[in-house]
Amino acid sequence: MLKRDQKRVLDEIAESYYTEEHGFEATLQKYKILEVSKFCQGESMLDVGCGVGQMTKALAGKFKKVVGIDGSLVKIEKANRENRLSNTEYIHTLFEDFKPEQRFDFIVSANVLEHVDDSVVFMKRLRSWLAPNGRVVVTVPNALGLHKRIGKHIGMIDDYYKLSETDLRKGHKRIYDRELLINDFKESGLEIDYLGGILLKPLSHAQMESWGGKVVDALYEIGHELPDYCSSLIIVGHKD
Repeated sequence: MLKRDQKRVLDEIAESYYTEEHGFEATLQKYKILEVSKFCQGESMLDVGCGVGQMTKALAGKFKKVVGIDGSLVKIEKANRENRLSNTEYIHTLFEDFKPEQRFDFIVSANVLEHVDDSVVFMKRLRSWLAPNGRVVVTVPNALGLHKRIGKHIGMIDDYYKLSETDLRKGHKRIYDRELLINDFKESGLEIDYLGGILLKPLSHAQMESWGGKVVDALYEIGHELPDYCSSLIIVGHKD
């Protein structure tokens, strides 16, 4: 696919799915930010696939310099309008074209790995942007989340790893479980420091949107005990 076509597709997805801002996706985003924030370190952060900049802005106070990059101009323009702080910079670029002038102490890429054509190449690129002793954090949807396990048992889905119509519309290329994520991380030359889950989610977004905050908070805490059943996986590592 030509790069101009890649950017056009990303804009089309962005215009259809401001997923991190609405409904239960916004709730998921809140817990992702909470979990990622535990691993912040150093003075500089790069947010790869920053979207509209919600996570970038939420974490920016922990760093002196923050850069967010995304292939969707629609999202970058919104990030600049709504989520820019004095220490943040948003750049419209495909990750293949990004050539930073510095290495970063902390790199986060939330729910991007499932979108890229070659996940190992992508992870190697993240590794190359890390400063010595830098840390990278990646999150992905979990193929074996509790809601999907329930869905399979009641006949709503027949294959945990089959891309749904929604997955395809969002530009997903693959679905991860623990082992698949570990394999990509290791093949990229990164050492794993932590692997966990984010939010035990028993039902669909629509079914959970009306649930009270205390209940969902409890499911977030319980999810730390049952990471393989969580809605998302989080992996943290460094390079040798």
